[in-house]
Amino acid sequence: MFNIGNDTWRELAAKHGDLSDLMKNGIFTDEATGKDYFTGYGFNRTLYDWDQYFEAVVQLYLGWEPTYISNGIEIFLDHQREDGFIARVVPLEDDFHGSEHVKPFLCQSAVLLHRAGKGSDWLTPDYFQKLQKYLDYWLVDMDTGNTGLSEWMSSLQTGMDNQHERAGYWRDRMSKGVDLNAFLIRECRAFACLAGLRGDDTLAQVYRRKADQRAERMRELMWDEETGLFYDLNVGATAAFLHGDAEWQSQTTYTSASSWAAVNVRIGLDMQLAKEKGTAPMMRVKYAGIFATLWAGVATPEQAGRMISEHLMNRDEFWSDYPVAVLAKSERWYMSTQLPADIGCSWRANTWMPTNYYIFQALRSYGYPELATRLVDETMRLLNKSGNREYFCSETGEGRGLDPFWGWTLLGWFMPFEDEHNLDPTTLESCGDTSPCQHKRTGR
Repeated sequence: MFNIGNDTWRELAAKHGDLSDLMKNGIFTDEATGKDYFTGYGFNRTLYDWDQYFEAVVQLYLGWEPTYISNGIEIFLDHQREDGFIARVVPLEDDFHGSEHVKPFLCQSAVLLHRAGKGSDWLTPDYFQKLQKYLDYWLVDMDTGNTGLSEWMSSLQTGMDNQHERAGYWRDRMSKGVDLNAFLIRECRAFACLAGLRGDDTLAQVYRRKADQRAERMRELMWDEETGLFYDLNVGATAAFLHGDAEWQSQTTYTSASSWAAVNVRIGLDMQLAKEKGTAPMMRVKYAGIFATLWAGVATPEQAGRMISEHLMNRDEFWSDYPVAVLAKSERWYMSTQLPADIGCSWRANTWMPTNYYIFQALRSYGYPELATRLVDETMRLLNKSGNREYFCSETGEGRGLDPFWGWTLLGWFMPFEDEHNLDPTTLESCGDTSPCQHKRTGR
């Protein structure tokens, strides 16, 4: 697997056999399709979107058969509507979840399977077409104003459940997220890989171009030179800003506002600041998902340097006692306790494994191996202190949420191995081969 050698692979799987035993608690069957799948959330048996991508890496390292991964992709596609929309959870919990499109990780999961040497025979022409329709729904239907940037429906859809200050509540549709558009760039490149593997070089080129154009749009509208960071954009105000300066300058209310009054005040202040500075309507909330621009290769080397030195490694922002905090310490709502209006898990003064993981890989790809190793060491300090928990307090390292947790947190145990062997299973470079060992600087 991953061209690391069968002996090394067996040693790795044997070393973490206890994790494999723990994860067996997460195997269930989808009643609608009869297909078995894996989830880290056994209490409700829910198959989540980006969770399955990071959990797939763990399954492959442990030597599991790829069936649960391919089934997970197929189950989402089996529930697709004619227009390409797919609800982001299976089984469907309620109308709120049913109104939110699955996060853009399905193509990346398919490429992960191929890179692990598992082939793509399971990806039938019908499933391939469904992948294209689901991706196009993100690129077109979820882009209000035809701005070249897509938006979240709510903070719940982001996966960072209670970051309402930047993405609102159910159906607020207020944020063109930095994280979302970085994920979409990776997803377009992953789809291009799949098209290339099928011999459709023309289609592959189309989606590589879509990725490049979106990255350029992000650098144009989301980058703030003054603070050295990318920021989300307000949905309604962005369309006005791009399609008529007079309308934007006179606009005092925004069609994409939150149902949380305090957030509306924050949005109003940010929009006024944008008008004064003549910038795009940025919502200046600093959250760890912004570093997905490094994982997707959006940031230039100069931009990456500023993001890392001025923000990621800043003790007053993201580099907490147990990094990486998913919300900057400088933010008003940075706290470990839940607020009365919060929905879902806490993504504020806490550390979560998926963000630590893709930031680690991003640091290596931009030429910061020492900092990447430092993050690996900090992550292991956290796991050795609190074990397999759903998430962790960024200040104390205390485990939070499910106990034990057999989902994406387990990925942290493999970060030292990847660091030692220079492995990146998530790479989308040279996707025709099965070697994840090449780290290339992807910034423009």
